[in-house]
Amino acid sequence: MKIFFISLFLLSFSSLSSSLTWSQQRGLYTEAVDLQAQQMWSEALQKTELIPAYPLTYLLEYQQLKAHFSRNSLVAVQSFIKDNPDRRVSYDLQRSYLYYLAKNQYWSEYLSFYPQLPNSLDLKCFHFQARLADNQADEIWADVQKTWLTGFSLPNACDSVLEYYLNSKKISQALIFQRFHLAYVNNKTSLMSYLITLMDKENELLAKPLYDLHKTPTKLLNSPLFKSPSFNNKAHASHYFLVASIKRLAKKDIELGLNAYLTYERKKYFTSAEQVKLKKYLISRIMIRNETKLLPWLDKALSALGDVPLTEHRIRYAIKFNHWADIEYWLAKLSEIKQVDSKQLDSQWLYWQARVLEKKQQQNQADKLYQKIATERNYYGFLAAQKLGVDYQFNANIVSWQQQDLDHLKTQLAHINELYFHQHRYLLKREWRTLISAQSNNLQRQLGLFAFQKGWAHLSVVASILSRSWDALNIRFPAAKPQLFYANADRYQLDLSYIYAITRQESSFDESANSPVGARGYMQLMPKTAKETARKIGLENYKKKVQLTDGDINVQLGTAYFDSLLKRYKGNRVLATAAYNAGPNRVDRWQASKDGRAEQGLTMDSWIEAIPYKETRRYVKNVLAYNVIYQHILDKPLEFLTPKEINARF
Repeated sequence: MKIFFISLFLLSFSSLSSSLTWSQQRGLYTEAVDLQAQQMWSEALQKTELIPAYPLTYLLEYQQLKAHFSRNSLVAVQSFIKDNPDRRVSYDLQRSYLYYLAKNQYWSEYLSFYPQLPNSLDLKCFHFQARLADNQADEIWADVQKTWLTGFSLPNACDSVLEYYLNSKKISQALIFQRFHLAYVNNKTSLMSYLITLMDKENELLAKPLYDLHKTPTKLLNSPLFKSPSFNNKAHASHYFLVASIKRLAKKDIELGLNAYLTYERKKYFTSAEQVKLKKYLISRIMIRNETKLLPWLDKALSALGDVPLTEHRIRYAIKFNHWADIEYWLAKLSEIKQVDSKQLDSQWLYWQARVLEKKQQQNQADKLYQKIATERNYYGFLAAQKLGVDYQFNANIVSWQQQDLDHLKTQLAHINELYFHQHRYLLKREWRTLISAQSNNLQRQLGLFAFQKGWAHLSVVASILSRSWDALNIRFPAAKPQLFYANADRYQLDLSYIYAITRQESSFDESANSPVGARGYMQLMPKTAKETARKIGLENYKKKVQLTDGDINVQLGTAYFDSLLKRYKGNRVLATAAYNAGPNRVDRWQASKDGRAEQGLTMDSWIEAIPYKETRRYVKNVLAYNVIYQHILDKPLEFLTPKEINARF
């Protein structure tokens, strides 16, 4: 009834709304948002009714509905979702209403509103509760069983459902023990403890020693749990825990872990798949822990496995210690493995093949490889071009404007424009992705150019990524807010291109970016780092972390922090860039760790290749390459690495 009333009311105001200017409609929307924030719902509704055709009115209706959920809201919620099928808030409203119905145990309405099984664990268990209330225990058992079999804790919403099936013995002792194994593999000790309380005496007698072994993996070889490789009876169910136990031991002590593996391998305890899984894990741990005395076993095992990622890891391990014979050997192995699948080495490993040839004083052969790599627009292509003294290749495919292509998207673009104007940042990103994903590749590129021309740098980058337009440099590498970035780069006498490169890698110019670990804003600063930097530079108006999504504050603190890292590392951009990503303490530790390394130290390219964190290794390479691209875009002199960086030893 309420929706019907609103519809009639909106019709009566349609003539009024058409006489309002765009600015007036924006103002009424802002007033309504403020009134809703103060929970002045009647007053907000009056404002809402004045702007029925404004692109964001549906957001006001969404908030109105969400704030007044009732058992009888089902029709109104369904009507909103039907009227706004492509809006991201329709999914949010649906989810919120399901939680409301579940909280109040309106189970018949829950199933009527959303009869299918949801993906979310919480909502899935609410669905089970609703079906149990409708006496459908047998019908849902198969799905409940799948939900039960996890090595992780389940949400509270599942408690009553699991209690029902435990009491009815549907969750059998076998299922309890299966889940105990999953918890063991995933190192979830609290879950293991809980599951032991559900076991009968027979299972408990086996589970408790396994739990103790999990806590003290060094007792593995002396444990009576793995006396036989037999799979045939309950007494030997512990065998299924052996692989996880060896991995856990190897993580604590790689030498003991390898010894345990070899002991049980000789007794034929493992299937072929288990052998491969354990060998891969042990090989990786040996290199991570730098156990050089175990390299003979590793090299023999790795040669037999023919695993690409581990072989690449082995090459980087050899690079770390300047072991050029090993680099050459494992590059040849990698080439053999790739050829089996009719694949060629990419520019990364072609570059290192060239470096090997250089080391062997075979410069002509090395230069031929460098010439091949130098045609690419990436870190290795720029390295090779600088070595050869040839021009960097940008291979740009610039997107050109085709106005008519976007004519039919005027309504959608007006919607995006208003989201941007009102700084609905999170919703803006979601709606932009939805719009882009629904278009052809050409339209995606055109939308990227539209965003670029509007100054929406982050949306431009998103369009380039979703359309896979890697060569469209004008939309993939926007020069965002030049006055802001130039002013701060100039303040600390930093290259604008380099600050752009860092920001492009950090957030793709998303002013509101917030990483899972808490880094925020354009230059992805951690609150603690921002606070300390603000103190050092005397930025008194920085008070709290929420300000890090203010571009002016973020870029000032980000450039100041990078400047401090450059000073710390005496102008070495490679070390400063790695420290910006991984933290200076880690970089200092990597610098200090020189066990087994040749006396002359590592060259710059070797040190970057040997960075132990994949994320940081990729980060440094990207920033260095992006800097050259931004030099090109800004029409600045092109220089990939300075002579000081090239000649540095690490």
